[in-house]
Amino acid sequence: MSLPKSLNRIWKLSLLSFIIAAMTGFLYRYGMLYPLPDWLNFANIRHAHSHLMFFNWVSPPLMVLMIDRLIQNENVHAIRSFSNCLYVMLFLGFLSFPFFLLYGYHSVSIGSASLPLAAIISGFVMITWYWFGWLWMKYRNEDDSSIPLTFYEGALLALMVSSLGAWGVSIFQFTPIDSPLISSAMTHFFLAVFTEGWAVLAVLGLIWTKVETDPNSLPVKKEWLWIPILVGSMLIFPYSLTESLVTTPMLISAMAGMLLIILSTALNVWLFFKNGLFKGFIWQTILILLCLKVLMQALALLPIDIWPGEHGLRVLYLHLLLLGVISILLTDLFYPLKYFNLKVIFIISVILVLISLLMISGYWPPSLTPPGLYFWIMIIALLPVIPLTLIYFKSIKE
Repeated sequence: MSLPKSLNRIWKLSLLSFIIAAMTGFLYRYGMLYPLPDWLNFANIRHAHSHLMFFNWVSPPLMVLMIDRLIQNENVHAIRSFSNCLYVMLFLGFLSFPFFLLYGYHSVSIGSASLPLAAIISGFVMITWYWFGWLWMKYRNEDDSSIPLTFYEGALLALMVSSLGAWGVSIFQFTPIDSPLISSAMTHFFLAVFTEGWAVLAVLGLIWTKVETDPNSLPVKKEWLWIPILVGSMLIFPYSLTESLVTTPMLISAMAGMLLIILSTALNVWLFFKNGLFKGFIWQTILILLCLKVLMQALALLPIDIWPGEHGLRVLYLHLLLLGVISILLTDLFYPLKYFNLKVIFIISVILVLISLLMISGYWPPSLTPPGLYFWIMIIALLPVIPLTLIYFKSIKE
């Protein structure tokens, strides 16, 4: 993929972030079998892993590809402005990693003060999101009403809305109200809108760049392709709460939001398939994973004893979306004509990770569980790192 040097450098820094975050995930699995140093604990490792993925792996590469679609001429000033924003975003993401790893959300003593440094740095990361949104509006071509740009702007709106949940958690800590429901609800509101709103809409926009269909030729209004996902992402957070905390109105709201997301995502996938997009092993894998995403969400609406907020299911779903759909798509879009064998190895390793997570989700038949399961899960967690590390070192030599 031909990108300006600064944007290409941002992608490589994000790729490095993936390697570090994946190794942290391996460390988490290692700690389930072998003793860790006293200064490490599972909660902090999990926070470091997830935040580096969110801050440096998911967001900056999506933004780079959005910029590439937005600025189709040689606007050096715009590219420099966006690059500066993304460099700061990446720097803060890297900076937050050791604080999450060592302290999590706990405060750190600095002289006579005690500050939650990881949370503070996270706040600065969100400010760079606003910076990016401002730059987007500044350089946006008002005459461009293409489907990809419509999705990108819906995704950016979701990113801004998601940040309200994170700010709410920070502010709530300084109030006298003692409510685990409110704090947990705001946290999961952020996660739901970030993943289903920002990440999913941006990904669908990227896929639409491969179709380039005239909006007027669609069998439905293009608003049906993204607005239900955006609205639904703001409603489904009760599914991530402890089931006992969820009231009947909250459950009805979550079910309505999930239905909106399922129908709209399925409509997008059908239109992609209709336009002959999913050809070849890599894109067919993305199609299958998107269908599995819709299927997992549909299970939440069926009258069966499955609660999506269960830890095992939630971890499986997030890896299906972030490690599966998004990581495979990003790797192929940035290297469409290179490293095919390594990309295939990466896909196979991702599938093995998803199968291993299914085995510990609580819904895997015990009779089919292999001996030494957690040892193999630890080994499998390391596999996706290998092909992307090779791609990383090959790419920095170019």
